[in-house]
Amino acid sequence: MEKHFYGIDISKDSLQIAYQNSFNQWQDTIISNEIDSIEKWLSLLDLKITHLVYEYTGTYALRLTYCLELLGANFSIITPKQSKGFSQSLKNTSKTDKSDARMLCVYGQKHQPENTAILSESLHQKRQKFNYLITLKSEKQSFENRLHALSYDPKSAIIIVNSIKKIILTLESEIKAIQQEVFTISDDENTKLQTLMTSVVGIGVVSANALIIATNGLKDFENSSQVAKFLGICPTDNDSGSTIRGSRAIAKSGATYVRTILFMAARSARKYNIACKDIYERLRAKGKPHKVAMMAVVHKLIKQVVAVVKNNSPFDNLYAFTK
Repeated sequence: MEKHFYGIDISKDSLQIAYQNSFNQWQDTIISNEIDSIEKWLSLLDLKITHLVYEYTGTYALRLTYCLELLGANFSIITPKQSKGFSQSLKNTSKTDKSDARMLCVYGQKHQPENTAILSESLHQKRQKFNYLITLKSEKQSFENRLHALSYDPKSAIIIVNSIKKIILTLESEIKAIQQEVFTISDDENTKLQTLMTSVVGIGVVSANALIIATNGLKDFENSSQVAKFLGICPTDNDSGSTIRGSRAIAKSGATYVRTILFMAARSARKYNIACKDIYERLRAKGKPHKVAMMAVVHKLIKQVVAVVKNNSPFDNLYAFTK
């Protein structure tokens, strides 16, 4: 059965929709970004043969995603980088809501993307809390920096210093409460994932839950390379021709906080995880910098985590030396 693709450009107040009719003529429409309007428009479509494509736009896309999930519709959410790259490949010279919606429709026709896997409600809220926790920690660091700066001023206003101290105490209290919510998983499916992940030597409850929340329990990934790329720890090349050899570093395109947690996990893994210890010592013996060797340990940890989850089997620290 042939799919009918619709491209949707989402803004705060409206959805710009584009599709091609049976004569390949563009049909464009605009509806308000309200649940009632979205449901009314969707009721006019044959959802069995309809596939909607839109770009991730943060909270603005949540109402549309909610309605589509509720109706069991086919839809794909692509990243801004994907849509920008595809638009450039089409050599588009204009950027309007209408042209973007049409571009997204063409993207669907040409690439036939898979349906996007949506987070469960509990995991969706976990991710919200996780992001909020990062914001709280950032705010706390900001106020601590202000307090440190004021400590150098002999004439600093006491009322300001006391106010900042109160705010820091409040933030610390909120961080502690949200951390308890974020790093406690109660549903059966993710509790099982947590158990498998924490069987990997070096991966604790915090790093396991961070991975579950960030990757939707690894549901959207087939292998460890995809996970590494998503988290932004894959190496990037900066070469051209035979003369330009740029510096290499990790992509840093994913969640910074997750990378930080995994780097901390790697500190333990390089001591007690046999495979991780081996790769760290081998790279250091070759003269590689500490950070390079540590990122190799992070990669090894991700491979081990993906392996135990995909094979549904706990980690064996001696496996590499007994096979």
